Amino acid sequence: MSAVKALHVRIEGITASFRHPLVISGTQISTPMPAYSNLLGMMSACAGRVVKPAETRVGFEFHCRSHDLELERTVRWQMDKRGRLKPHSKGQGISYRQVYWSPCLDLYVTNPAFRSTFERPAATPCFGRSQDIAWIKWVREVILHPVSKGNLGPTLIPYPQSGIAGTIVRLPEWFENAMAGRPRKPGPFGYYQAMLPTVGDLRVDVERADLFYPSDATRQNDVIYLHQWLSE
Repeated sequence: MSAVKALHVRIEGITASFRHPLVISGTQISTPMPAYSNLLGMMSACAGRVVKPAETRVGFEFHCRSHDLELERTVRWQMDKRGRLKPHSKGQGISYRQVYWSPCLDLYVTNPAFRSTFERPAATPCFGRSQDIAWIKWVREVILHPVSKGNLGPTLIPYPQSGIAGTIVRLPEWFENAMAGRPRKPGPFGYYQAMLPTVGDLRVDVERADLFYPSDATRQNDVIYLHQWLSE
């Protein structure tokens, strides 16, 4: 495989919370990493349209300072006799939400045409929910050189991957949102190992396919995993 031209985009924020797909009620836990569908959602917000997997491959590293549970006031609703929503008779509620503090996302995009999308975003990208607003720190062009092994930082890697500790999660690749007024339709689901993003500059020696050395890496052996989208 030859070298690949790509964009390296630094995105930062104050909070991040990536809702776990198997948790509907109670304490809202977060996956340690954004799903690949989250990355497409952030790109879609910047582009002002739906960005599809066929348009680009993506890779990323996700770091944050710490994580904890946050108290959140919620607005509860109930149905009236006519089947319409109205405020709940017991008023507002309180819930817990797992939050990652000071998130930092290094996003790699293999389609350089997205540069203007990140430099002049159409809408505000978010680290999960709409209140977890993010901002784009900078965008630069890089060359990704294919390698067979290297030091991998916190990311979402296909399961199983030996030598990496992390939470095993099952997450969608993308969502179809073509029909107005209808729930989004998830694409294929994949099993991944979500590495812990809070342990300083943790990197792990990995040998596998789809590893690349970015031309702007700070250390010679630092690599990223460039995701191969799953088929339907």
